[in-house]
Amino acid sequence: MKPCTTLTTADLLDRLGNVTIFSGFSHDDLLNVCSNCALVEARIGEIILEEGTPATEILILLKGRVAIVLNMEDEPIELMQCDPGSCIGEASVIGIQMHSASAVVVEDATLMVLRRQVLMQLFDENKALFSLLILNIARELARRLHHTDEVLLHYGKEGKHHSISHDGAIKRLKDLPNASV
Repeated sequence: MKPCTTLTTADLLDRLGNVTIFSGFSHDDLLNVCSNCALVEARIGEIILEEGTPATEILILLKGRVAIVLNMEDEPIELMQCDPGSCIGEASVIGIQMHSASAVVVEDATLMVLRRQVLMQLFDENKALFSLLILNIARELARRLHHTDEVLLHYGKEGKHHSISHDGAIKRLKDLPNASV
């Protein structure tokens, strides 16, 4: 990843208006958080988070697409693709865990990097804003969990011998241009 120099503050604030973890933030609140975050660009095929590594930051996807992949080194399984407005790595950062999957850029991306240190600084300086951010992250994680529950329930009803697969669920990432797999 390399620093992003093309996004203006106005463009950034406009894009952050579509990010669910910032719901309820005022213009000043967004400026406060953004001023402590880095903006980066990543090219197609770049691995921006690696499964099994320490989680130290939340990545907010502002432009492009990112695939979340299990077993990157052996038999990669694509779990989902993230669109602009999505957050990546927040469950691991909040849970103080290692990353449970890798994230690979599948369309050139611009990301905002929200480091754990910035979260802790926000906790020290503005508990109300920190609480709103954590509540929004919890809501987003609850939505994902609910979706996962529905998928598992659907396939559970199909019977134990039914394999879980659907169009696009498994994708070989080695076929991506510039993939560093």
